[in-house]
Amino acid sequence: MGKGWRATCHHQIDRYRFMTGEWFLNTSLLAFSIEQDADMLPDVLPNELNIPLVSERMKQTLERLTPFSVQCLRVQLKTRSGLSNYYLINILAVRRVEHLHKTNIFRTIRKRQVYFMTERIISESLGPHHILRDERTDRIFLSDTLARYLEQLTVTGVHFGEINRMEEII
Repeated sequence: MGKGWRATCHHQIDRYRFMTGEWFLNTSLLAFSIEQDADMLPDVLPNELNIPLVSERMKQTLERLTPFSVQCLRVQLKTRSGLSNYYLINILAVRRVEHLHKTNIFRTIRKRQVYFMTERIISESLGPHHILRDERTDRIFLSDTLARYLEQLTVTGVHFGEINRMEEII
């Protein structure tokens, strides 16, 4: 997607609270705008905050499959053809990905010590969560279950890459 496909936020938002997974209480309706027609918008919309902004369909899926890992904050998105409901996704599960699985194999990488992961992060390495934000890199990881389900739904605006080793994250 080229220029004009990033939604603009019209509120002052504390990104730090999103990055740390802090719960938002009593949030008012947030306003965003984009210079596109509503029927052309993808399920996951890029925005200037770099916080996941998702459609109603994506929100329902996340709430059903990851009920304790996300908070959905309603956004009124002004498009060229009218208003659309979208949601900012506050990922509540924030962990150091490298600490989820530790093995006996220990390697030093770029003057830092990390645990080499013998299991795939995208599979069963997220513990009880299907979606997780790494507290060190702010990257978002999905379980294989969630990624496959979203691919089956043909969710637009996002793609998934599989990570096999810890070195691929750093």
